[in-house]
Amino acid sequence: MPDFIQRRRLARLLDRTAEQFTDRSIPEKGWISTMRLALGMSAEQVALRKGVSRNAVYQAERSEKEGSVSLKQMENLAAAMNGTFVYAIVPNAPIEQLKYQQAIRKARAMASQVSDFAHWSKDEQQDWIDDAAAQQLHDMPADFWEEVVV
Repeated sequence: MPDFIQRRRLARLLDRTAEQFTDRSIPEKGWISTMRLALGMSAEQVALRKGVSRNAVYQAERSEKEGSVSLKQMENLAAAMNGTFVYAIVPNAPIEQLKYQQAIRKARAMASQVSDFAHWSKDEQQDWIDDAAAQQLHDMPADFWEEVVV
């Protein structure tokens, strides 16, 4: 498991990457077909550059739309069209926010195990949850990302 500093560096990398991918819409025809058509290339011309049949290019375009194209196919076709295939997992929110949300869920689940918690004042309950979440974020226990059931 990476240490705290390494996790922070990785989080910053992912956060910066996410900023670049704010518009993640996939073209209606898919990336392969859109790139090919934008270049004015026929499927046969792409096929010749890639060393496959024209039908293989059409099949890759169909497979992409179905979500079953391989990463290697995407990479090879992008290269055949003088492009670069980019593959990424982009977080839906900043990494620290995702971790904080999980810490709060964990803290609320832990609070349900505290006797008389329901009888505490709302301020005391919130303070306890905030402290427990901060402790979870600091310690990052092995079960931190396990599904929380309340």
